[in-house]
Amino acid sequence: MLVQEKNIKGFNLLELIVVIVIVGIISATAYPNFSKWKKEREVRQGAAKIQSLIKNINAQIERGTFAFVQVLIRRTNNALTVQSKGMTMQNLATRMNDGSSGWNINSDERCPVSPTSPYWDTDATDPGDIGNYVYEISLEDVTTDINEGTICFSKGGKFYHTDGDLNLGFQRNFIYVCRRDFSGDRCALDVEDGTGNNWLVPEGGEENDDFYKTVNWTRFGNVTISKMNNEYDDEGVFSGGTWVDLPYTDEDRDD
Repeated sequence: MLVQEKNIKGFNLLELIVVIVIVGIISATAYPNFSKWKKEREVRQGAAKIQSLIKNINAQIERGTFAFVQVLIRRTNNALTVQSKGMTMQNLATRMNDGSSGWNINSDERCPVSPTSPYWDTDATDPGDIGNYVYEISLEDVTTDINEGTICFSKGGKFYHTDGDLNLGFQRNFIYVCRRDFSGDRCALDVEDGTGNNWLVPEGGEENDDFYKTVNWTRFGNVTISKMNNEYDDEGVFSGGTWVDLPYTDEDRDD
């Protein structure tokens, strides 16, 4: 019995070359957009996690778990760490009623960056039940513009205070969050005091001009994230921009 010969035809060399060229063109076109999306998402996620931590520790004030809380922000060569701490109502009342306590003598001692401060009843390393209400996060993909600073909140904003790099002559109510391009990187500011909305340029590494965010807070514990809407001149050169608040969602925080 004769078996019909199958007509099997594969790609020839020219066709393979054409396919490879087409795939290369598509990849080269798509990669910049994907890379930009990935970089922007890293910063958005980092800012959202910091925002969530500050919101969570302030919620413990409203619930009565703590009367006074602190958020410690520290930039290292390899990560941005953010840690919350809490003081109970009993501890706060004891200090307020003690005339010799540094709490009453010098308000700058109420929110120290010192890790050996005796104020806090718990931190993120506390194994007890109360330790479940404080957190510590370590972000390796993003960095900030300060070395170390603290923010302290109480109900109604009565004892609000900042310390470290967040209180260099004035109480600052925001930090920048940007991509980390290399070990030791930080968000650099093109302003002398870091308070303006001027253009921001990273210290070395790839320019991540489109990927800056700010995490902002008020003495009453309201926390927002802002991004810069960039503006360019007719030649495509950056000419300025304005900061606008972004809506708060749980999507990026939980990623």
